[in-house]
Amino acid sequence: MDKFIVAEITKNWDIDSPLTHLIGQQFEKVINVNHERGYLLKEWKLTSIIHRNHLTETIIAIFEVDPKIVW
Repeated sequence: MDKFIVAEITKNWDIDSPLTHLIGQQFEKVINVNHERGYLLKEWKLTSIIHRNHLTETIIAIFEVDPKIVW
């Protein structure tokens, strides 16, 4: 088991995109799945870029192995 793992979640939007599968909802799923695998969220960052009426949101998250787990 690696001590740290990294996750990336990206969502692209344009003017016609439905408000479904929000990046926050996707992030919650990633947190829960990694928790089940024995990792805790250590740090995360959200970036947003707008270019020609398109929005790209990206979350980069670092997870660390739960210290309660014995290696």
